[in-house]
Amino acid sequence: MSLRLRSPFILLCLTVIAGCATTLPDDAPKQVLIPLLYATDRNVDLSDDASSFYGSERGALSFGMATVALSPRKEGESPFADWSRWQPRSGTTYNRNELLTVAPLDRGSFSRRLDRSVFLYVHGFRRDFDISAMDLAHVVYEADLRSVPVFFSWPSANSILAYAGDTTNARWATNDLRDTLKYLLNQPSVDTVHIAAHSLGGNGLLEALERLSRDDEARIDKIGEVILASPDIDTGLFRREYLPMLRRVGSRTTLYITENDVPLQASQRVNGNNRLGDASSEIFIEEGIETVVFSDVVTFMNSHDAIVEAGNVQADLHYLLEDRLGASERPTLEAVDTEYGRYWRAQPYPAQ
Repeated sequence: MSLRLRSPFILLCLTVIAGCATTLPDDAPKQVLIPLLYATDRNVDLSDDASSFYGSERGALSFGMATVALSPRKEGESPFADWSRWQPRSGTTYNRNELLTVAPLDRGSFSRRLDRSVFLYVHGFRRDFDISAMDLAHVVYEADLRSVPVFFSWPSANSILAYAGDTTNARWATNDLRDTLKYLLNQPSVDTVHIAAHSLGGNGLLEALERLSRDDEARIDKIGEVILASPDIDTGLFRREYLPMLRRVGSRTTLYITENDVPLQASQRVNGNNRLGDASSEIFIEEGIETVVFSDVVTFMNSHDAIVEAGNVQADLHYLLEDRLGASERPTLEAVDTEYGRYWRAQPYPAQ
């Protein structure tokens, strides 16, 4: 089903409203510390010129913890962002975001840091380890998430020219993602695992879930919300292969898409088939999927990365993950009924 684009003037007006950041007091810290857990199958890079502890080559699955320093003065697009919740970084004069520490952990030490609710984030194309950590920290801060945040970092290269290699590596990492998810689900201390995958990471997540759905030892009954954000996934393949699986798993699946996603439109030209996250080619409407079109609350520059960069999308995530509200219950959305069924459009968050 094709969609018409909203007028540029309306998009501009809504974008201005959506971009209003939270006002901070003068004594707000320059940086706050966001602790994260991670699983990765990247190689460890100890070379002298390495820019990160983990590189872009393939490695063995390992676990650890990381700390990201975020600047509240650069964040605060969502009304739920709360700098006072986080430990301030003392002695810094920087107003910037950065990955501060990376500490590998054995599985026992990793599992002891888990709690009843876990949020697992799978990054997409063109993300190195450091950017992946900062992306999750953005989401946690802006959406004010209380679940233990974990990111799975597969060996993506931070290069726009590495799309083919990233596609192959995302597929290669599927077994490790499956094992990570199964490990989280089977921890006695964990009651719920929410999962979000962005862009190319959605392919790996769906394949991992497909394999887990046939594993009698995996506690898939603990899967909470499943979120596909700007997924770079073949629409026809999703409808035929993965939609039946998601219905078997039984968890609510939310699909975030937009009409002005240039990277997905480029991917469509490369791959030759519609991409699930590109609402300009089709708005995906099927039973069991809650589809949210967020074109009206993003800009041309942040449309593909809206889950990380758009405050109105992150406000909607707060209602979804913290309050467990369906699309019809969230004040950030407006229902649109079509001959094919219902979907929702994200709206600027109501003035406080």
